[in-house]
Amino acid sequence: MPFQASWVEHWLDRYCEPGEHEYRAVRAGVSVCSRCGKQAISERETCLICGIPGEGPAEIASVRSPGLRRRGSLCGLCRDEFRERAAIRGWHLVRSA
Repeated sequence: MPFQASWVEHWLDRYCEPGEHEYRAVRAGVSVCSRCGKQAISERETCLICGIPGEGPAEIASVRSPGLRRRGSLCGLCRDEFRERAAIRGWHLVRSA
């Protein structure tokens, strides 16, 4: 069986880096990044990584650029994977105190 990227790796490879999107409204309540095509729903915060509705607030930080952090929401799948792995494609989950 060939190597398959994880859920988070799949979306990080497909979309812009978290926080680097250039969203443009396409219809009421929906914006799309003009660079990568990621959709965001205005009525509900979407996951920083994959774009499905977020389940709770979270903060991720760059391993490569200390001090670069993104706050938003993560879905359950992305949050679970970040909890299992120290870093994914240069990002890690910031643990709350």
